[in-house]
Formats: sequence, C-alpha cells, structure tokens
Amino acid sequence: MRRAVAVQLLVVAAVLCTAAVPASASTPVRARFAGGTVVLDRSPLRLRVLDARGRTVLGSVTGDRSTAGVRYAPLTLTVGSEPELRIPRLPGTPDPNPAHPAAAHRYVATSVIAAHAGPGGLTATLRTNDPARRRIVLTATPGPAGTIAITALVTGGRTVALSAAFDAPAGEAFHGFGGRREGTDLRGHAFTSWVLDYRFPDVSHTYYVAAPQFVSSRGYGVLLDRTEIARWRMASDTSAWRVAIGSGELRLLVATGPPATVMRRITAITGRHRPAPAWSLRPTLSRTIRIGETPADYQGEVLADVARLERSALPVGAYAFEGWATMPRDVVLDVIRRLRARGIHAILYLRAFASADRAGTEPPGVYADALAQGVVATRADGSPYLFDSSFPPPTPAALIDFTSPRARVWWTARITDLLDTGADGFMNDFGEQVLPGMHFSGGQTGVTLHNSFPAIQAQVTRGIVSAYEALHPGRQIFFFQRAGWGGADGSAGAESAAFPGDESADWNARTGLPSIVPDMLNRAAGGAYGFTTDIGGYADFHFVSGKGFTPVSPELFTRWAQASVFMTHFRVHNSALTGVKMPWSFGPVTQRRWVAAARLHERAMGLIERTWRTATATGMPVTRPLWLVMPGAAASPRANDEWLLGADLLAAPVLREHMRSRPVLLPPGCWRREGTGPAVHGGRTITARASLDQLPWFTRCGTRPLR
Repeated sequence: MRRAVAVQLLVVAAVLCTAAVPASASTPVRARFAGGTVVLDRSPLRLRVLDARGRTVLGSVTGDRSTAGVRYAPLTLTVGSEPELRIPRLPGTPDPNPAHPAAAHRYVATSVIAAHAGPGGLTATLRTNDPARRRIVLTATPGPAGTIAITALVTGGRTVALSAAFDAPAGEAFHGFGGRREGTDLRGHAFTSWVLDYRFPDVSHTYYVAAPQFVSSRGYGVLLDRTEIARWRMASDTSAWRVAIGSGELRLLVATGPPATVMRRITAITGRHRPAPAWSLRPTLSRTIRIGETPADYQGEVLADVARLERSALPVGAYAFEGWATMPRDVVLDVIRRLRARGIHAILYLRAFASADRAGTEPPGVYADALAQGVVATRADGSPYLFDSSFPPPTPAALIDFTSPRARVWWTARITDLLDTGADGFMNDFGEQVLPGMHFSGGQTGVTLHNSFPAIQAQVTRGIVSAYEALHPGRQIFFFQRAGWGGADGSAGAESAAFPGDESADWNARTGLPSIVPDMLNRAAGGAYGFTTDIGGYADFHFVSGKGFTPVSPELFTRWAQASVFMTHFRVHNSALTGVKMPWSFGPVTQRRWVAAARLHERAMGLIERTWRTATATGMPVTRPLWLVMPGAAASPRANDEWLLGADLLAAPVLREHMRSRPVLLPPGCWRREGTGPAVHGGRTITARASLDQLPWFTRCGTRPLR
C-alpha cells in the first residue's frame, strides 16, 4: 500500500513539474534521463525507450490486434473480470475466483489528449475507446538505481487489469523471471507471476520463486514494480511480449545497456544474496523426518548418522535434522555438541505456518499457541484463516502474519530458541500459502501480499538473525528458503540462499535433474545467486503397483552430486515420504563418487567466495549463463545445461540418463579440461567423455580458478 501511495504522489509531482505548454499535435514528446530517453509518438500511438546511443531498444506495439484470444495494443484495460489472471487454487482451499465471473470488456488506448515533458519527466493523458470514458495517465520519471520508471494509471472508474505490449523482433531473447525451469531463454513461453508450489495445479503454471523481471538480448531489462498477479507472454503467440497485471496501475522500471549494466541496476532494486557463511558452502547432509515416522525411530536414525560421521572421514561440513523439534531437548543439545566436536555445523528447521499435523517438524503446542497469541492471518471478521496443511492427513493450519508486531515477537522467540541449541542454520520453509481472502495486520489482503509474503518472511527473519549475531559474536547464521519474490525489496536481499523446491527425483526435463540448471541461472540473473538443490531429488513419489515407490538410482544420485559441484551449495536432502538418500545408501562405489564430487566442491569454495563478493557488489552472477559471454548462445541447448562459475571455469555436468559423453559448447578462447588437459580452442562445440566417474569441466588457459 505504501508503494501504491508513493506512485500516486509521483504521478502528481510529474504533472506539476512538466512544461506548461504542450507540444504540437504531431510532435513526439521526449524526456531524457540518465538511463536513456523516452519518446511518446502520437500517431500511431507508441511509447519507445532509447539507450544512451539513441537506439530504440524497447518500443510498444502499434495498433490493436487480437491473437489467440489475447489483445495486443500499447495499453489495454479490462473491466469486469480477466480470465488470464485467474488465481490458481491450492488443494484443500476454496476457489479464490468468482463462481460466475463478470464478462471481460477490454478497451485500448487510442490517442493522446495532452502530453508534456519537462525536468521531472514525461506525462501524458491517453484517450481510450471505453464508452465510460476511462483515461490512462502515462508518466515516465527517473526510477531508482538509474532506471526509468514508466507508470500507467487508469482513471475514471474501477479497472481489474491493465496490460502493455511491446515489439519482440525475431531473435530477441528473454532471460530471468526467477525460478523458471523451461530454459534460460523464455521466448515463446507464457506464464504467471504467482508464488506457488509448482505441482499445483500443474508443473507448467508457475514455480516457487516468482521474479517479475527479465534481461533482454536487445540491450534493456524490465522490472514490474507491482505485487499483484501478473501474466507474461514472451512472444508466445505473436512477435511481441506482453504483461498483464491484476490492477488498474502498471509500473515498469526499465534499465538500458549491456546485460551487466542491466543486472546491476535491477538487482540494486530487488536485492542480492549476501555472501553465505563459509561453513555453509561445505557439503551438507540432511535427515528429513518421514511422514508418520515416530519420534523414537527418527531419533534413532539421527543418532546413527552422527555415529557414522564420528567414525568416518566423509567430507561433511553441516548436518541438518529437520525433525529436531520432536526430540528431547537434551538429546538435541548433545547431537549438536557431538557434531561441533567434529567441525560439523547443525542446521534445523522452521516453517511459515503452524499446524498440529504429522510432519514432525515443530513441537507440540505451537499451533495452539499461535492461535492463542493471535499471530496468524485472519478472515475479514478477525477469526484465524485456517487451511489444510501440506502434509497428510488433512489437518488445519494457520499462516504466520509476519506483518504483525506481535507475530514478529513470537517468531523472534522461536528463532532464538532454535539458535540457543547451538545450531548455526535453519531451513525457513514454505510461504506459498497466502490466500486471497486472508487479512493481515498491516492492512493488506492476500491479493496484494501473496507474492511479496516470502520477502517479508525473509526480511523479518534476517532482522532477528542479525540481532542474534550481534549478541553472539563469532556466530555466523545461515538460513535458506523455498518460496521467494524477485520484485522490489525482494527475498534475495535478506535470505542467505534458496532451494528450488521439491524437484522430482528423476531425469524429467521440466521437474527433475535437468531442470535445476535453468532454474539456478534464471534466479542468478535476478540477484539470487545462492542455490542449494536437493542432491538425488526430493519428490520420489513414483508409485508402481505391486512394487511400491520407484527408488532413486545410483546413477541419478551420482549425476546430481556432480551437477552440484560448481553450484554455490552442495546438499543432500531426503524425501518426507520415502525417506533417506544418503551417500552410503547406494553402496560403496556410489559413496566414493559422491566423496569425489564433495571434495571437488570444497576445492571450489574459494572461487565461490571470491565470485560471490563480486556479485554482491556488482550484480554479476556467481553462476553465469552462457548468454552472458557468448552472443547468440541463448539459442543453443547448451545454454540450459552448462554454465560458468565466475569468469574462468566452465561446468558441463551430465544431466541425461545413460550418457557417457556429452556435447560441450566452449566460449571463445583457449580452454583446458580440469585445468590441466591439452589446450582446446573455444567458440565451438566439442564432445567430452563422461563416465560415471567423470564430471566435464574446463578452465581458461593461463588461469587457476581453483587455486
């Protein structure tokens, strides 16, 4: 709400500071900014953004056309309802959309009524073909971090949606949008910005981290500075890209320049992952409590893991036990003490909702206490808004209201209690359950707070963690999240890292092992560099009649571990349904291969730390996609299965089953396999051998990135 008010004031200020005399009816209106020039053409109506060299890098479409049932015009407003902005329904919750929606009536901007340009920017009032005479006030003003803020605001009546469409010439590539898994170039795709568990309603809809931002290959980038549900069509049905927002106001922050400049400017607004504590970069093992598992059985498994770590030389720097809250306090303290004696840091678990379910991740009484203390989201009448927990059987759950001062005090007590065990980190899980009918103490509802909720969750948590660290010198706390928001003041500025959610434990290109690379690289382009995938996958829920759940194969586990070597984090996770996937679960050969991958990751830690410091200062990603260093590489399949760690190391893991060699696209220059092989000239695709013992990786000749 504060941002909406600020934008309204900005529009008024822009109007007041513009020139008193409008330009002639045929003259384009121009406003110059540090980041480029905005031009409003009157006939045909068109908005253009020029870069520092005067080139048009972004221009709205002209005219008015419909393609695949979607209207493409410079600006389109919708009255009634907008089907493409229907809110996805979570299982076990009421449908958030009207049972009998009003008919959609769409109207477009047709001409300029008045336009002015002055020191404060550009302001124009646009006529529409709406019989009710709604108008659109269009402004271009200086935005934060050297961007240009382009705002369209409908006046004269309620509007449920507003969209803008821009030309997308052939070959233009679009990178970013957060945790998208389709590929590193989203051209040809349509999707929704709405934070959601990717399995609901289906994997094609949306993902855990929504980031309404992208970098174009044409020399500009865009950040949608609104939190409502939005629909993006990136040349998916015509040669234009289009964004529709569930609001009568649309605000785009546009950055011009090469990709490095665009990312620096946009991530200065959205936030960047701060360097994670060095200890968190070391190999991590995680013991999940299985659904229905007794606390006694789980405690026995944790103690067995600790005993194994005490008598082995496995390269492990952290151990997570998510069911810690079901164990006696003295046992938890003893486990953490024993781990610390081996130089291993403990990681525990918290989640954004409270429930008396059987997940086994919070102590008895938390749910009842959250309701009694009044720290949860409510209905309009002030009663707790209850929904089904994510864990079977159906059990009521309530979302923590992080906008509430009382809830922040309550959350502080929970985090303090967790850290007082001696644990140095925790998973800050969930955050996708904000429903439109929820009300929050800050005055917002789930309609506007849904997407930004994970950012608020992270920011509140970061404040508590920072205060705890100040009172405990020497403690370096690490926490990571599943849900995230990549808009202004997003999650990345507060959390230590993120994990990509419940990846399927298979070779599926959309949800399994191959999907994690574009997911990681798309996040990294928006400032979320810290990436900790679940080695072996998480959702191994493939049930075969008469055989039970299909187990993870040693080959999949090995290839997943190798793929994680040159990511920022190297973490084995486990399924809450089918149980453990530890390195020793697959036999000595697979354990040996995991150890080799873990030790190579430890060799890369210095490079990760150095590159991360640069990323935090400049916005240049730690893990860098090929399109950053090779013009045209976005069109290659290799853009989705290899990347650079820093400037001088190329990782090309095997992501397909049964492959014992793979094509590798080497950037221009001289490269050596594993830093010591024969010199190979880049700028072309080669074939690299890749037995199950081999991870293809290359370094630039004359460099030693793993020094």
